[in-house]
Amino acid sequence: MSNNDNIINLIAKQLHGVATEQEAAELELWLQSDVIHRQEYDELAVIWQKTNPLPADPHFNTNLAWQQLEAKIIARRKRSGTVISMLFTIKRVAAAAVIFAVTACGYWWYQHNQWQTFTASNNNELLTLPDQSEVLLRKGSSLQYPKTFDKKERLVKLTGEAFFQVQHNEHQPFRITTANAEVEELGTSFLVNSGKTEDEIVVVTGKVNVKDKNQPANEVTLTPGERVVLQQDHFFEDQVTDSNFIAWKTGLLDFKDAPLQKVLQDLSHYYGIQVGIEPGQERAMESLKVTVRFDNQPLEQALEEIKLITGLNIKKEKDKVVFYQK
Repeated sequence: MSNNDNIINLIAKQLHGVATEQEAAELELWLQSDVIHRQEYDELAVIWQKTNPLPADPHFNTNLAWQQLEAKIIARRKRSGTVISMLFTIKRVAAAAVIFAVTACGYWWYQHNQWQTFTASNNNELLTLPDQSEVLLRKGSSLQYPKTFDKKERLVKLTGEAFFQVQHNEHQPFRITTANAEVEELGTSFLVNSGKTEDEIVVVTGKVNVKDKNQPANEVTLTPGERVVLQQDHFFEDQVTDSNFIAWKTGLLDFKDAPLQKVLQDLSHYYGIQVGIEPGQERAMESLKVTVRFDNQPLEQALEEIKLITGLNIKKEKDKVVFYQK
């Protein structure tokens, strides 16, 4: 059995309530390996909850059920205009779960045939979507999007960080889903940074609506120069006073009389390494301000300049850099 077959098998058994402890554990490992896997499973779970439950009697007419499923699949194919590849190897699933397993398989392959994933593996990558909107993906980030957008909405799924320049169309909303939020474009350009536990959105032009996926009534609308962080179902809003949030795109870090803590936070985000102040010395350094500009400079050079400006010392501890006073 291929890996996809096995995962579909596990999903079907888990949702039907017949998965063993070992099977449930194997499925959980797969779900934790990628936030996109979790999103796909959640979508299947919603479909399962909205459909009628299977009869308790396992002695149903399997052949008739298969014929009915094939009829539904053919009808769906005619509506969507696409070819859906069915994997009938899932007949090996227990009879009580086989009907949903096949439905899940059809949905799985429908999704994967209709959707494609673009990953910026080694560098930042510019992606042009079917509607000519542009997305600059930060290195290590991924975007899922359909080959053709639905007429009612343009939906994409983001893992990581990206800068969006959207072709506005009020009749076809542009929406981004992440692990934590749903972001709807009401303007043209903005940044979305999606992490495991929090999302950050910064608007450059236009408007953006941000909704908590766990509590849809919890939402905010942002205008140019505004930033929000969604963390544990709470929105934290503030004004953006510099362009350093997009330094990974421009290569520029510009600080004007900025608190040292803010400078080190931005360095951490840009260079992808933890840079901070020696624990216990934060209060002593609250008054330190920094004015400096970095233009695509190496980390070591940037750290050395901060050291000269502040008069502090630097030490490296495993995977982080620490500034301290003697």
